[in-house]
Order: sequence, then structure tokens, then C-alpha cells
Amino acid sequence: MILLLTSFLLGLLIDIFSDSGGVHAAAAVSLAYIRPILLKSSFGTLYEHQSVKFRNTEPGSLITYLILGTLPHHLILFSLEIFNISSILLILKKTLFSSIFTIILSLIIIILFSRNKK
Repeated sequence: MILLLTSFLLGLLIDIFSDSGGVHAAAAVSLAYIRPILLKSSFGTLYEHQSVKFRNTEPGSLITYLILGTLPHHLILFSLEIFNISSILLILKKTLFSSIFTIILSLIIIILFSRNKK
């Protein structure tokens, strides 16, 4: 419940500053709602024991988690932003290219800030 409230407030804050009418809040709450499913499908039994540490996970599981989290978030965001079924190809194109950029940027940030300290 705290995660849902926090994601709503974060999305609302983005919406206030970008004047986007609540689309970021809706996408963030949707992602927070499906997060347990994403964690379980990405990390499997490791998630069942509540011991997911991103530094100790396999890169494949982490990339899967990023992809499974980014795609629905962006799809919901752009669907609500455009809100026209005749523009489905535009929605899918924006979702695909924005997701690719977001995933690459997220991986670069994870690599830069999670170096092993020996």
C-alpha cells in the first residue's frame, strides 16, 4: 500500500511540473500494482524468499525485470497521453523506441553505480 501511494505521489509530482493531466500518475500506479508479478516472473524462487538484491542477481534476470517493467509503463503512459485508438501504430512506435532508450539508459546507470567494491 505504501508503494502504491508513493508511486502515485511521484507520478503526480511529475504531472504537476509537466502539465500532463495525470498520465504519469496512472502509469506509475499501474507499474507499482504489477510489480510483485514482475519480480516473481523475473527472479523466480529468489523473490519468494524476499531476498532480491540487485547487486547479487544475474544480469539476465535484471534485464528481464527492466524490460517487463518498462514496456507496460510506457504503453500505459503513451496510450493515455494519445488516447485515440486510430493512433495505435503511433502509440506502439513511441512505446518501442522510448522503451529501448530507457532500458539502455537504465543499464548504463546500473553498470556505473553498482561496481564491486573490493
